[in-house]
Amino acid sequence: MQKGEHLAPNFVQDFHPFGRIPVLDDDGTRLFESRAIREYLVAKYGPKSALNRRTEQSYPELATYEQAASVEYSYFDLTMKTLAYEKLFKGFMGRGDPDKATVERLEIDLVKVLDHYEKVLSRREYLAGNQFSLVDIYHIPWFEFLPRLVLQDEITKRPALSAWWERVSNRSMWKGLMASH
Repeated sequence: MQKGEHLAPNFVQDFHPFGRIPVLDDDGTRLFESRAIREYLVAKYGPKSALNRRTEQSYPELATYEQAASVEYSYFDLTMKTLAYEKLFKGFMGRGDPDKATVERLEIDLVKVLDHYEKVLSRREYLAGNQFSLVDIYHIPWFEFLPRLVLQDEITKRPALSAWWERVSNRSMWKGLMASH
């Protein structure tokens, strides 16, 4: 991908209509978008895994999972992505200084999301219920990134969120991944 293979017409036609990564070709099943790929991999290769939250659940449990996934995608990820761009990547890419009003608005939006998470996590162990799930995994990279945005205090001043982050960031899978970088 360093040579731009993902921008070639055949890649766009065969794998990803927008010429982006990641993509997955699993014996002819072709998917793009990381969340879809993760859900597929868990459903196919880990059907009995605790991560597979789409089977053997009550309707309320499934709705809770879907709601948590939606909050992450619509509010947390979008806010973090835009905030990271404004505070770090914009200048690095030579696109000017951060827009102070945008950063302020995004930090307010982030606080709202984290306040919501604090409320949720005061009632249950994980964001989508009482079991670790893909929704928790979706959050890990951005939570790990918060110190680079000088926002780590937003975790520590919320006891339930801080306890969740402690549980999640101390999981062996995450520690192993971080040790390899």
